[in-house]
Order: sequence, then C-alpha cells, then structure tokens
Amino acid sequence: MKTVKIKVNNMGGLTSRSSAELVEEANHHKCNVTMKLENGDECDLKSIMNVFALSPIDTGALITIECDGADEDDAVEGFNKLCSEYSF
Repeated sequence: MKTVKIKVNNMGGLTSRSSAELVEEANHHKCNVTMKLENGDECDLKSIMNVFALSPIDTGALITIECDGADEDDAVEGFNKLCSEYSF
C-alpha cells in the first residue's frame, strides 16, 4: 500500500471541481483508492458520490489517499503529477 498526502489550500476548501479531478485520476487505475480525512472519515475515491457524502473538507485539511493493488505505484505517480498541476 502506498499513500499520498494532500493539503487543501483552496480558500473554499475541497470544491466539487477538485473532487472531480481526484475521482478522475483514481478511475485511471485498477488498484483500490481510498481517501481518508483527519477526522477518521474515509471513502472509495472512485465514486464522486462517496466523496460528496463526506463532511465538508475545509481549507487547511490534510487528505490521505491510499492506493493498494497492482498498479499502486502508477497511481501514486498520477496523484503526485495531478498535485503539481492542480491547486487543491
């Protein structure tokens, strides 16, 4: 299992657009991708509805993305690339 940590810096917290970017990246990979919050909430990151069901993710929150499976290294690389190109 590999992890990626993302700090939410956007003034509005994690927006719908930002959530969609994360879900799109997760769906490019075969491995299981789980998003975990500091308060213990977690969801399957391959479903936008699961992300929307979480409590609001405010500015300053730390998100942990866990990738577990066959292409977990590629998934981590994909999320790191996304973070370098997109401001969360």
